[in-house]
Amino acid sequence: MIKVLIVDDEKIVRKGLVSFMPWQDFGMVVVGEANNGENALQFLETNKVDLLLTDLSMPVMTGIELMKEVRRIHPNIQIVVLTLHQDFEYVQEALRLGAIDYIAKTQLEKEQFKDVLGRISSLFDTKKSTGYDSHRDDLDQVDELYVIYILNQQGDDSSMDITLPKGAIELDVGVWGMTYLPPESLTSCSDNAIIFFRDLKELDRKSIVQLTRVYRRNEFFYEYHPMQSIPIVHNGSISTLGENADNDLNKLKRKWLSPDWIYEDQAFEKMLQELIAIKLPPIRLTRLFFSLSDEWNRLYEQILMDPIGMDDSFAYFAQFESWLRNVRNAIHQANSKPQYSKEIQNSIAKAANMAQLMMNQSLSAGEMAQIVNMSSSYFSQCFKQIVGKTYTDYLRDIRLERAKHYLTNTTKTIQWIAEQVGYNDEKYFSRLFREHIGILPSDYRQTNKQV
Repeated sequence: MIKVLIVDDEKIVRKGLVSFMPWQDFGMVVVGEANNGENALQFLETNKVDLLLTDLSMPVMTGIELMKEVRRIHPNIQIVVLTLHQDFEYVQEALRLGAIDYIAKTQLEKEQFKDVLGRISSLFDTKKSTGYDSHRDDLDQVDELYVIYILNQQGDDSSMDITLPKGAIELDVGVWGMTYLPPESLTSCSDNAIIFFRDLKELDRKSIVQLTRVYRRNEFFYEYHPMQSIPIVHNGSISTLGENADNDLNKLKRKWLSPDWIYEDQAFEKMLQELIAIKLPPIRLTRLFFSLSDEWNRLYEQILMDPIGMDDSFAYFAQFESWLRNVRNAIHQANSKPQYSKEIQNSIAKAANMAQLMMNQSLSAGEMAQIVNMSSSYFSQCFKQIVGKTYTDYLRDIRLERAKHYLTNTTKTIQWIAEQVGYNDEKYFSRLFREHIGILPSDYRQTNKQV
């Protein structure tokens, strides 16, 4: 039987259609009614419907708005519109959205009921024969499902340029399901990712859609790789991401601010695996490395030809890893001095890093040399050759840059700012600032005040 849902804000219209239309003569049964679009969508969440009859003019959600949602969430439900509108352009909008027919209420008389249902039944059968029938969207009994995730979505219409296999069922925005994957579609590509879900027999359509959402939110980012075979996901095996990693983020950030990951291959691979094990939600991972990229730009601005940039988001961890490896290579190559060993280069990078992190402390070149296990004279020679300026000049410059940041972005006093960048004497700090920046700190703040 074809299951029918009637949506109209006028109760008398709904009851009239239910009572007087000869549904059973055409293999149809009315399984529900709704007085607006929102209630109709709620009904569809828990009930199987093959045919939707909807009014176009309704409060809360219009028939056109309802049609758009049904086309997105339940693409295999066929739609017939009920309307008082005789304006062809208005009806044409409904037909453009996929309505198979429309019924003008003003012309609906009792003797026409059979003709109307006969026409609808014929159109419904035609749609079934073309490949998108209700059985194809019956996910209540499937045990296995190929799910196609559209990557790098740019909005609700992101799938418009993607060539999908025939018979694909839209599960969500940018998510499509198939019970059978044609041979030509057995691999993922740069536009989409294919995941194979199993053990779904106990799930209805709504639960399957929810499962695909949870997987994408939790596991997909870290598990998917375009060069590997299609991942197999068993229902019940999905874990949650590292939502409780707050206490580790500062420790994690300190690790990635050290130079070890740049110069030591083993350290880099270990830190990469730690990121995968922690499984930060993608948005938090991106925010963390946005912050780190700013720090890296400050640390290595003297040697980098171009500042480190970062995309707003990554579709999967392999993309993020590729970006991170490119950043590492750029810093490593820019900082590479063939005449110095890796150990020396690592020590100088560590010194530059520590100068950034400890700029509020008074660390002389000799003290820093001791920290990185080098003699004072050799440290000063290597630092100038590798970094491009003396340790003293480097420390002064990064302190003044940080002071400019505080002056522009905070309302803290000049004394507070001076102390934060390693100068306890406000007058000395102001004199030094004017000598190298050209104006006093207070004037710089006024000139560069954030609006």
